[in-house]
Amino acid sequence: MDHLVEVIIGREVNAQLAFQIPDSTIEEMWKFRDSGGQLDGQLSQLIDQHVGPDRRAKMDNHLDQKTKFLRQRGVLTDHERDVLDRLHEYRNAAYHRDTLEPDLIADLVLAYRVLADELLSRHKPIAWVMASSDPAPIVTPHQLRGRLAEGVDIDLTSMARRFHDHAAKRVQAVSTAVATAQQLLGSKSSGETAVAPPDDDMARMLTGLSDTAKHLASWTRQAEGLKSKTSSLTGLMVPFLNLDRALSRIEPSVKRLDMIQDWWEQRRIDDLRGK
Repeated sequence: MDHLVEVIIGREVNAQLAFQIPDSTIEEMWKFRDSGGQLDGQLSQLIDQHVGPDRRAKMDNHLDQKTKFLRQRGVLTDHERDVLDRLHEYRNAAYHRDTLEPDLIADLVLAYRVLADELLSRHKPIAWVMASSDPAPIVTPHQLRGRLAEGVDIDLTSMARRFHDHAAKRVQAVSTAVATAQQLLGSKSSGETAVAPPDDDMARMLTGLSDTAKHLASWTRQAEGLKSKTSSLTGLMVPFLNLDRALSRIEPSVKRLDMIQDWWEQRRIDDLRGK
């Protein structure tokens, strides 16, 4: 599914760029304008909107650069771009790092499938095949709309509940880590003996976690609100991804603290056993 989305996005980008003025001509026009020459508004707009080789190279290698370009051209909405980029990140994490979201993976794939169907229906090819040895009729992209999602039953109420459960679990994990960080920092400030941290930036990590406490109430409300986002798939995905993005910034520290606590506990057990 991810490959299909990349193909559709890539072809849409190619269609948008197919008829732009060559780089060499744009460079000459740019020099002419910079030297004081007068160009009409349409030519100046073509110069300003021209996609040069450096940006094209970035778009060749990165999906988010393609979606950014298509958003600027009005092919994608802001919300569609956000959802596509995050779903692609989920895919990369699952494929390259075996990082899965087991309680959400089916819903994420379904969301990707529905978006791919929508993108395919909008695609405008550069040219059509007018003759072929194949007697089968030509099917245009907009005629394919619904084919990818045909037979797919989207239960938004159940999906919203699963997204809520997933988000609430993550917020709770952050909340637990924040409480632990505050406790450890409190122990240090009160002069009580604390277990020596295994690395030098422990205090910075704990402080960062402790400072996150001010966001917990908002994140809890956002997670709870996901249950009511049942009007559309995008209407559910966007607030979830906003919360997901916020949680993702602090979760590495949460996981690290959890690992450190495991290390401390194992060391305590080893000491009791005389190891």
